[in-house]
Amino acid sequence: MRKVAFLGLDVHAGNCVLGEMDSQGTYRGDHSFPTSERNIIDSLKAVTAKEKCLALEEGNLAFWVAQIARPYVREVMCCDPKENALIFRSSNKRDKVDVKKLCRLLRLGELKRVYQAENDDRAIFKAAALHYLDLRDQQTALKQKIKAMYQHWGVLDIAGEGVYSITQREGYLRKIKHLAIQRQMNRLYKAMDHAVSLREQALKGLKALGRTYAEIKEFEKIPGIGEIGAHVFDAIIQTPHRFANRSQLWRYCRLGVTEHSSDGKPFGFKRLDRSGISEIKSLTYLGWMNALKKDNEVRRFYMASLKRTYNRVHARLNTQRKMIAVMYGIWRKGEAYRPELFLGSADIVALYD
Repeated sequence: MRKVAFLGLDVHAGNCVLGEMDSQGTYRGDHSFPTSERNIIDSLKAVTAKEKCLALEEGNLAFWVAQIARPYVREVMCCDPKENALIFRSSNKRDKVDVKKLCRLLRLGELKRVYQAENDDRAIFKAAALHYLDLRDQQTALKQKIKAMYQHWGVLDIAGEGVYSITQREGYLRKIKHLAIQRQMNRLYKAMDHAVSLREQALKGLKALGRTYAEIKEFEKIPGIGEIGAHVFDAIIQTPHRFANRSQLWRYCRLGVTEHSSDGKPFGFKRLDRSGISEIKSLTYLGWMNALKKDNEVRRFYMASLKRTYNRVHARLNTQRKMIAVMYGIWRKGEAYRPELFLGSADIVALYD
C-alpha cells in the first residue's frame, strides 16, 4: 500500500471526476461517477493509500463535499480557482485534464486555501448573514426601480424617503397621469413592502443565531458599529484565528494597500487591494460616518489621524483599519472592549503616510 495519495476532485451537480497522483508525481488515473454522498465516500475508500490528501475548487458544492470527505482523508483542501492559472487559463478545458492538474498543484503545494467553516453552526450563522444582506440589496434595488420609474414619467420631486412611505406614496402616484403605470408602480410598492418584511424576519433570525457568540456584544460597544454591523462582521469573519495578523484581515476586507514593483523598485501608485470581501469595508465606512456624529474615541482617533496626514481619505481609511484591528484583537484574545483601545498612537495603522 502506498504511503500518500494526492487526490483531485472536480465536482458538478450531476457528475464528479476523481483523479489520483502518487508522491513521485506519477498520475495513476481518474474515474467519473454520479454526484452523491454515497458515491463520493465509496470512491475515496477505494483509493489504496495510508494517507489521502484531497483538493477541490471552491464553489457551491465545495462545503457539502468537504464535510462528506473529511472523515475519509487526512486533509481536505478547498482552493481558490482564481489562483489556479494552470487550470482556468488553459485552452484545453476538460474535467479529466483539470483534475490531473489539480492533483499536481496539490502535490507541489501550489494551491491557495479558501477558509471553510469549522462547524455547521458557524456555516449556518454565515448563511443567515448573507441571506440578510441579499434581502437588503433586493430592497435597495426595488427602491431604485421605483424612483427611476417616477423620473421616467416626469415626476421629479422624489428626493428623500417619503416616496416609499405607505402614507405618502398615494400622493406621488397621483402625479402619474396613466392608470396602467400607476398599477405597475403599485406592484413595485408591494414587492418592496414584501422585501422589507422578509428583511426584518431575516434580521430576527440572524440575531437569534448570534446570541451564541459573546464577542458580538463587545463589538456593539464600539461607536458606530451597531448591532447589525457586529453580527455581520462576526458571521463573515467566522474566527479571528484564520488570519495570522491584522494586516491579512485588512487585505481580506479590501483595506490593504498594494503596489507594483520591478527588480525591487516600485512603480505606479499605491492603492487599495481589490481582492477580498467588500462588505466589511462598507460596514466600517458606515461605522466611521456614524461615529463622527458624537464625541467618542473613534472620532478622536480620526481627528488625530487627520491632523497628522492632512488628508481626509487617508485618515478615514486609518480609522476603518483601526476599527477592524480593535475587533480582531478583542476577539482573538477574548477580552472586553475598552475605549482606551482607540486612544493609542493614531499612526498604528497609517499605511499611506
